[in-house]
Amino acid sequence: MARLKENDLVVQRENKELAQVEAQIAELQAHRDLILQRRDGAVAVSTELKSSAKQILKAATKKKKALAERKLIRVRWQANIDGGDIAWRRITCLIWGMFSKGV
Repeated sequence: MARLKENDLVVQRENKELAQVEAQIAELQAHRDLILQRRDGAVAVSTELKSSAKQILKAATKKKKALAERKLIRVRWQANIDGGDIAWRRITCLIWGMFSKGV
């Protein structure tokens, strides 16, 4: 009888240990799932940021090109003022006005 009680106590202790291990496994699986969820979110955000960066770079490149064209027109216009070519100045002013409205 004593041996039977001792075996019952051993079985109860092992059941408690097993329950603790199962709880730890469940906790680790939940933690793993959370990590995977955050990683997937980070990948999505990274992709979105890359796309936004490309769009910003494209817009900046267009603006830089427009500013360079405006600068070139201003330089030509200044050179033509110094040269006295009125017709060229009028054309340049019209073109400059078109670029000024677009930027």
